[in-house]
Amino acid sequence: QLDQGGLGLPDRDYYLKTDAKSVELREQYRTHLQNTFRLLGEDPARASADAKVVLDMEAALAKGSMDIVKRRDPANLDHKLSGAELRALTPAFSWDDYLKIVASPATQHYLVATPDFFKAANQMIADRPLDDWKTYLRWHLVHASSPLLSRQFEEERFDFYGKKLIGEKEMRPRWKRCVEFADGDLGEALGQKYVEMTFGKEGKQRTLRMVEEIEKALRKDI
Repeated sequence: QLDQGGLGLPDRDYYLKTDAKSVELREQYRTHLQNTFRLLGEDPARASADAKVVLDMEAALAKGSMDIVKRRDPANLDHKLSGAELRALTPAFSWDDYLKIVASPATQHYLVATPDFFKAANQMIADRPLDDWKTYLRWHLVHASSPLLSRQFEEERFDFYGKKLIGEKEMRPRWKRCVEFADGDLGEALGQKYVEMTFGKEGKQRTLRMVEEIEKALRKDI
């Protein structure tokens, strides 16, 4: 399955709306980008230039993205393409190399949710300098990793995504964030252990009996 993405803000409209609130939020995002590049050791001028590159590239990806209203209709997202059709859709991207690197299993077809987005991305690959892509990808690597980096990166991320974007007052304690990461990475294993400790065989039998009684009652009512 292939779908649109690659944005640092929650949705395409954050890049395209021209009302005062949207403009202000984009400026705050630009400042966040600059601050993050500064934390990577860049001087102010370089950080400002790199922030502009990222914002410009994400805005271009946003323009090629399908809006949230159209995405509500499954018919707009069902595009079954063969490997040859996928390569023809995005000739500037080496799918063979990418799928090999990620060890993707062989498949007869791909479900491409948003072909127009991939056309736009393909055009950007052809048009944008390689250095721009390096800057863009460097930002997204640091953005994804910032909760695991030093306190400065955590606080900078929270200042924008927590305070400015969704209005949180303060960062959650470190132990709660650690629990969330453990649950995200080991959720299935933790869930099994939790069920074993709190539910057990007796709880399972009790629940099965309850389900059977509900089925009997529904069978009678129907």
